[in-house]
Amino acid sequence: MTEQNKAVEAVEAETEASVEAVAQAAEQPKKMSLAEAAKLKLQQKKQDQAAGKQGQSGAQGGAKELRSQLNKKPNNQRRRMGV
Repeated sequence: MTEQNKAVEAVEAETEASVEAVAQAAEQPKKMSLAEAAKLKLQQKKQDQAAGKQGQSGAQGGAKELRSQLNKKPNNQRRRMGV
């Protein structure tokens, strides 16, 4: 029983130490310069673009699909004006 108690106490001590380290890290966030923030944002943007290109098949850039002249709705402005 004493060996088990010692093992439990050791695990509890490790857990408390890790909780304290996380709390200290949360209290003192690393200050980031504007250049570092810009680099991080650019890196994230590139990752998003790369992920988007993999999922596309066909039209790129989210452009509308082109329609032929036969499928377009005719402009009936002249009919409305009575000309």
